[in-house]
Amino acid sequence: MCGCCTDDQGQTVEAVGSAIDQLDDKPKLAVPSAPEEAKYGENVAVASPRNDREFEVVIEKTAGDPRIGLDISVVGGKVLKVWKVKEGLVNEWNKTQTAELQVKPGDAVVAVNGKRGSAEQLLEQVSKGTKVTILISRGMFA
Repeated sequence: MCGCCTDDQGQTVEAVGSAIDQLDDKPKLAVPSAPEEAKYGENVAVASPRNDREFEVVIEKTAGDPRIGLDISVVGGKVLKVWKVKEGLVNEWNKTQTAELQVKPGDAVVAVNGKRGSAEQLLEQVSKGTKVTILISRGMFA
């Protein structure tokens, strides 16, 4: 691990190099299905699993436990690297999934609620609403 860079808060983050270049961040054309979504013809980054290294985690926040339960850091401005899974909703998800679908340290959050973009946008999506769909990519930091 090479800790040569810092994020906006001065925290050390890992330099990733070409892993960020492998992301396909080209916008896709969105067709609205809900009032909040893009207008027809508007370009937005819409995400879904693209290969066998990506999978979705769907969690529901409750008033009793709204914590997602991930220690993360920003990498390259567009990805959130998972350092640790703590007590919270993702840990509860992991308990009900096969090993291939469990969130693990080293995984990357590449989209939230169907949207790719800056790390700031990903974090904003996590805070919205009660249902959160997280697109995880495995092996990006290997």
